[in-house]
Amino acid sequence: MRQTDTAAVEVLAKSDGPARRVAADGGVDNGFRIGIARAADSEAIDSFDQIDDAVRKIDELDGPANRRAKLLVYDTDGAGVKLVDELDDSTLRTVLDMDIDRARELRSAFARQYDQGNADLTQIENFAKHTDNLEGIDGLNNGPVDDFMQAGGSGNVRGALDEVRRADDIGAENIERMSLEVYDGKERVGELDIQVESGKIVESKGSFGYTEEGISNELRKKLRTMRVHEDVHIDGNTLEIRANQVGDKNLIRTQINQWEETVATNAKWNQANVDIRIVVEDGSRTVIGG
Repeated sequence: MRQTDTAAVEVLAKSDGPARRVAADGGVDNGFRIGIARAADSEAIDSFDQIDDAVRKIDELDGPANRRAKLLVYDTDGAGVKLVDELDDSTLRTVLDMDIDRARELRSAFARQYDQGNADLTQIENFAKHTDNLEGIDGLNNGPVDDFMQAGGSGNVRGALDEVRRADDIGAENIERMSLEVYDGKERVGELDIQVESGKIVESKGSFGYTEEGISNELRKKLRTMRVHEDVHIDGNTLEIRANQVGDKNLIRTQINQWEETVATNAKWNQANVDIRIVVEDGSRTVIGG
């Protein structure tokens, strides 16, 4: 007997109703049936009541939301059932109404990252909300959306969420593109997070500015990428780094001044005039430089 068949029998035997009906059903919802059957054998599920509760919630959905919820369970088995069960109705709707190009993949990633403990329900709701507001922006899907999908830990999830939050704060109508990359052959040698319509570059950081070497290397890397990327101008432009927390503000200010002078006086940088500023998003909205 196949594993899915074995699990389906268990559901039929132990479910008090909703999952029993799905397990016995076929036809257009056969994929959903398979996902529910697999969920029964999944370590993500604590009890058959959890499966029944998720099925009830999905039954109450209509239209695209119902279909998307069933696809989520089909794609992720127990992790999807767990996510549907534990999201409140409003947040579930936010996740299911998300309509970016890679929405189905991202919903699956929500289930996996939640099951693995890398993302909590609030982070998932916020990521869905911000990315939906940014739908259609060039670079969204291969930038922060891909970063969330590939995240190997909670820090990576927070980084991806910070980027879409900041982009949403800027406003989709003000953004030219996201995830501007520079390659040397097949190797990526530079990347910029957000380019706004004015040309300004906005970088998203969790923390910034704790050592002289670290500050200098980060500014050099971003300025170099601005200089060599064919769609970015460095002369007369601004590099803005937004960080949740920063280290030594005086050290940061010194490095900003040094790099602005280096770029303005060195032929390698075409004697460009660039404005560097660090925005501290810790409640104070302190601006260093600029």
